[in-house]
This record gives sequence, C-alpha cells and structure tokens, in this order.
Amino acid sequence: MGTEVLYQQDGAIGCITFDSPDGINLISTPVMAALEAKLEEIKRQPDVRVLILTGEGRTFIAGADIREMNDAPGDFGKSFSQRGQQCMNKLARFEHAVTIAAINGPALGGGCELALACDLRVMAEEATIGFPEVKLGLIPGWGGTQRAFALMGPSKARRMVFVGEPLTGEVAAKTELVNECVPNNELTDRVNALAKRIIANGPAAVRLAKRVMSATEESWLDHGMHAEAEAFGKAFLNEEGREGLRAFLQKRPPSWIDAESELQPQT
Repeated sequence: MGTEVLYQQDGAIGCITFDSPDGINLISTPVMAALEAKLEEIKRQPDVRVLILTGEGRTFIAGADIREMNDAPGDFGKSFSQRGQQCMNKLARFEHAVTIAAINGPALGGGCELALACDLRVMAEEATIGFPEVKLGLIPGWGGTQRAFALMGPSKARRMVFVGEPLTGEVAAKTELVNECVPNNELTDRVNALAKRIIANGPAAVRLAKRVMSATEESWLDHGMHAEAEAFGKAFLNEEGREGLRAFLQKRPPSWIDAESELQPQT
C-alpha cells in the first residue's frame, strides 16, 4: 500500500495529509491524481479559506517514487515531467484557498516541488528541504528549477540544484525558500495561528490578491516549465539517468559515464 492523500476540515481550515504505512511518503502518478481529486472536492466546500498540506510520520514527502521511474521506459521522461508540472500548477493556481505547506520532515525532490507550489511554507527546525536529483543523474522536473529561482534568486537556487544537498529549516528560512522555521513541537500551532490570521481578513480580498499574483507568476513560468521538461526528458533518457536510478534502488554509489555527448545539440 502506497502513500494515501487524506483530508479533514475544521471550520474554514482544511488539511491534506500525505500518509504512508512506513512513514516515508512518496509522490507518484497515482498520488498526484489523488491530490488533484482532493483539490476538486475542496472547491465544493465554500467555507474553506486556508488549506494546509503536511505529512504524517517521518516525512513531509521524501521524493518521487523511484521504483515507478526506474520501471518506466527511457522516453517516458518528458511526459513524466509534464505530468508533475500539471499537478504542481493546479496546486499553485488553486484560487479557492490560501495554501500552506507545514513541512514536518524531509521535503525532497518532488516533495520540495510540492512545497514550493504552495503559497506559504512553514518548516520545522529538524526538517530538511532540497533537490537531490543531480545525485541520480537527473534534474528537478516538476517546476522546481523555476520556483526556486524565483523564491531564492539565481545564485542560491543554482547552488541548491547543482550541489544537491538538502537545506535545514534555519538555512531555508534565511534564503527565503520558506517563510518561517519553528521548533518541531510548535509547527502545528504556528501554522494554525497563521491560517487564522489569514481567515480574519476579507475573503474576497485575499482571493483576488492571490489571483493577480498567480497571474504574474504564470506570465513567466510557462516558458521555463517547457525548457525544464525538455531537459528532464533528456536526462531521463540518457544512460547517466538510468544508472542513477538503478544505483539508488540497489543502494550503491552510481558509476557515472561521460554522457556529455548525448546532451550536445544536434547540428
């Protein structure tokens, strides 16, 4: 049994929780479909004004389902990237409520991309966030390169993507990747307090403000998303990416080859 997407509501605050029996939440195409279905359901709840997304167990979302990726054919990469972008964009453009990622544990790869697609992010001190994709011979493919660039600025985003090492909550807050870093045992209370402060404001005004800011984001995001999907497809297709996935599942260091020639533009 994989990661489930659960929903509960308390007045104007809704909460989506990712929950896996082993405590390690992963995002896969079925999980994306379940998340999108929950968002559609929430649209029919007119009283929901803030939507919190969090994880149950040890992780927020530890990343994409590597087994699903490894089992897919090499030419699956671009469409897989586009599918993830579609899901993250639906979350980012969810006009019905303000979304807050309550990052309780590791938010890596696709989990980081999901957190960045939320309007706001509050992170526990002991949680981590980042893009380890280059360690698998891949790149972030669900909008992460673009949203990190916008939130952190080009220099910090490049370092995070190129190095591939996760950031602590304190560092993530200093780089403005997340809005706030709090002690682990205060995460739920701080997120609920933030939600209540938003709810105290004019509901139409908040939704209109979100709409216009989302429109600004969309105006520059689409071109970058297209380039990201193209690049992810190339990385997924070449032997370097395939070796990275195999090595991860076999719990060994990857044996990199020089795949540079495969990435050169055709003349």
